[in-house]
Amino acid sequence: MRQIPRGCLTVVLASCALLRLGCGGWQPTMRVTGTVSDSLTGKPIAGATVSDDGYGKQPYRGAVTDSAGRYSYYTWPEEHNIKAWIAGYRPGCRTLITGFLGRDTLKLADFRLVPE
Repeated sequence: MRQIPRGCLTVVLASCALLRLGCGGWQPTMRVTGTVSDSLTGKPIAGATVSDDGYGKQPYRGAVTDSAGRYSYYTWPEEHNIKAWIAGYRPGCRTLITGFLGRDTLKLADFRLVPE
């Protein structure tokens, strides 16, 4: 059985990575959506920020909740944390766990923030 030269394997893997990333232009394809509410009253919290937490991808990904406490934004289908915060409440954090090879296109993440 012939062995594949290490250099060939490196070139193939690098090519696959560049195709996947689109040479730096890979756009996010997974929508994160949900609500942010008060943990004590259950009422929606308007104006809360929900975003990728220290994810490192630019540009910044996130959204601000509407009057019904709803938010929605697109991010990359990889495992990372999202955070919800607003003054007067303790921040909430959730881990996004995605399917194999980024096949997820929608994730629901509701937050119930605790008042300070």
